[in-house]
Amino acid sequence: MYKIDFYSEIPKDLDKLSNEVASEVRDYFKKFQTDPYKYTKPLYNQGGLNLQGYRKTYVADAKYRIISKIEENQVKIVEVVVVGKREYKEVYKEAFKRVES
Repeated sequence: MYKIDFYSEIPKDLDKLSNEVASEVRDYFKKFQTDPYKYTKPLYNQGGLNLQGYRKTYVADAKYRIISKIEENQVKIVEVVVVGKREYKEVYKEAFKRVES
């Protein structure tokens, strides 16, 4: 079982989504508790946004992304970094900004 931790900005991210997309995102949060690897794919350095070690989940017909990180040192944790639109790499830029802070 994995524990889910959220960046403090996640509630604001969810508020920006339609009810339908937010519901799908919350469903993925539940799935992450059992097997986050099954629902995520690795990220790499994309256009100078080095997110290696982080993972992405496609949401709402791949128009949105959940960016997360899975840690297994002592406690199994899925850390949700950002939820947002893929368009113009918005979500990747915001994820990079948050993890660099």
